[in-house]
Amino acid sequence: MLPPAGPTEAERWVALGRAAAAEDLVRRLLATGAFQPVLVLAAEESDAARLAAAGAQPLEQRANGFQFGEALAQIIRGYGLEQLAYFGGASAPLASEQVLLGALDLMRSAGAATTVVNNLHSTDWALLGAAQAVTDRPQRFPNDNALGWVLSQEAGVPVLDLPASAATRLDIDTPTDLLAAADHPELGPALAAFLSQAPPALLEAVNQVRRVLRTPASQLTLIGRTSSHAWAQLERRTQIWVRVFAEERGMLASGRLERGEVRSLLYGLAGDSSPERLVQYLSAISQAVLWDTRVWMAAAGGWPSAADRFAADLGWVEQINDPNLLRLSRAIQASTIPILAGGHGVVAGGIYALLESMEAVDFA
Repeated sequence: MLPPAGPTEAERWVALGRAAAAEDLVRRLLATGAFQPVLVLAAEESDAARLAAAGAQPLEQRANGFQFGEALAQIIRGYGLEQLAYFGGASAPLASEQVLLGALDLMRSAGAATTVVNNLHSTDWALLGAAQAVTDRPQRFPNDNALGWVLSQEAGVPVLDLPASAATRLDIDTPTDLLAAADHPELGPALAAFLSQAPPALLEAVNQVRRVLRTPASQLTLIGRTSSHAWAQLERRTQIWVRVFAEERGMLASGRLERGEVRSLLYGLAGDSSPERLVQYLSAISQAVLWDTRVWMAAAGGWPSAADRFAADLGWVEQINDPNLLRLSRAIQASTIPILAGGHGVVAGGIYALLESMEAVDFA
């Protein structure tokens, strides 16, 4: 039997960026003076050591496997916590100390039992006013995304959803999430240092998209699991024309991906026959494209590895093994316009980050 393959270059790049974001978050939480102690559960010893150096207290991983709800419940019970602020390590790369304190003030003013979440329908961080509601039903939380919805719908906990912004919506899951944060005014020092070493061509593609956002009458196309709110923000804060092909929102949460039920109009029109022709057409009708390519991948009948997905996002086509994704990625790389491909974040939190950085910095 061959030993398991180690992480690829693309996976390592994302892991290092996520670790930098987690270090910034630990320092910001401690700097507020209101979130102490900061406990860290890290899968890698190197990450635990890095965050300990930033002031966090690492927790030991249990040997019997990891299930999110059980792990969170064990921390709550072990420390006798009635309230708890939970954050995914890279879930708040652009949340300033003011935003963090504002969320805490909101929880306190609304009542001790209230929970405040960054996103009700897909929670990445939460201030839990009634921690026991988690310990009562740990199996209902296979991951953190379910926190807000389950607490509000099943536990009867008052849950407040923070307004959408880069601080509350940008969560680093993919390479494009990292790139979208570049040059944002609330970027932390560790992540800023990491991104300063990013391949210049990748950063230039992001800057090209920002220039399109700043240019009146430009045309931008959004593809994938985008929302009406993100679209409205683009129309309110820019003077561009926006085409939207929104489809398959909730494909993960609903189980459609797992059941092989994801369908895509764009994939159906182009599919294996000609992704090249589709990209050429998008280039003819747009000055830039933000593309949640996970819908395309799922509709193609498979789900490429994280290594392939991340390499495709970065345009590192020589590292892609999946033939369908390789063909699409080559077409995107040959495009005459900037196309930022990624996961859900590229048409969600990434949009807010691009808008806010565009408004703060001149990329002309």
